[in-house]
Amino acid sequence: MTHFQDKAYLVTGASSGIGLATTRALLAQGATVAAVGLPDRLLDDAKSQLSGAPTFLEADVSKSVMVDSAFAQAEAELGPLSGAFNAAGISSVAPIAETSDELWQKLIRVNLSGTFHFARAAARTLSSNGGGSLVCTAIELSLVGQAGHTAYTATKGGVLSMMRSLAAELAPAGVRVNALSPGTTDTPMLVAEFANEEERARDEASVPMGRFALPRSNNPRFPWKPSTPR
Repeated sequence: MTHFQDKAYLVTGASSGIGLATTRALLAQGATVAAVGLPDRLLDDAKSQLSGAPTFLEADVSKSVMVDSAFAQAEAELGPLSGAFNAAGISSVAPIAETSDELWQKLIRVNLSGTFHFARAAARTLSSNGGGSLVCTAIELSLVGQAGHTAYTATKGGVLSMMRSLAAELAPAGVRVNALSPGTTDTPMLVAEFANEEERARDEASVPMGRFALPRSNNPRFPWKPSTPR
């Protein structure tokens, strides 16, 4: 029996990348999972890839009503949640002079407001359940910065600040709050940023290990492959 056996979790951004990998890993450990994603092709693909009978829910994290509904539906179907992980997010590569108001607002709506909507719903739910684990995804660039990512890193830096405050606020309720700041990870969102293979190769060569991280675990207990070819 594992630590996750028969416990219920909610994962956003579960239709691809790190969210999909997390969902698969939790299922492999015997957990029940509410896999939340946008109603699009990626979510349909995830339904065909995942075994372990996750509960699929459609929600846009930028809309608080949908997030609240996803948490309520997850508990109605799976029982009290033991944890929640927010992997939903979008990225953009553009010099600040070429970043439109529309793009800026979109990044804020999804990455920052979306995280707030998730964290608020998770805080209410897990506090009522007597505790649990609340995890949100930031990014290493929130800490080190990179040209062309000003708007994106601003929203993710806000996630880090939000999680620090929330960790102090929810500790008395038994809720552990953490933020993940992964390095460059080979996901569909990353692939969409590259104009061509040459650009990808230059970026990958800049990583000290000479390769991007993978969303999947290298643990042999989870012997599955990435959903997209390298």
